[in-house]
Amino acid sequence: MAEAHEFDYLLAMGFIFAFLDAYNIGANDVANSFATSVSSRSLKLWQAVCLAAIAEFLGAVLLGARVTGAIKNNIGFFPLTPWGANV
Repeated sequence: MAEAHEFDYLLAMGFIFAFLDAYNIGANDVANSFATSVSSRSLKLWQAVCLAAIAEFLGAVLLGARVTGAIKNNIGFFPLTPWGANV
């Protein structure tokens, strides 16, 4: 049977790709929401970048646990696992 540490590189690669995916999704969302404001000259580019950085960070920090809890408790029903712990 394989030792768990033999597959550490897969875990590291998974973390890297998850981070890149989250970064790309956030960048796409910011581009969609601030493109109109910048192109209409309501905001300067540096203002939009600062607002986006603050909003993305606060959204992840303040609302991340609630979203995870909603997905865990309200969206899917996960019965008891084979080892007896409820997910």
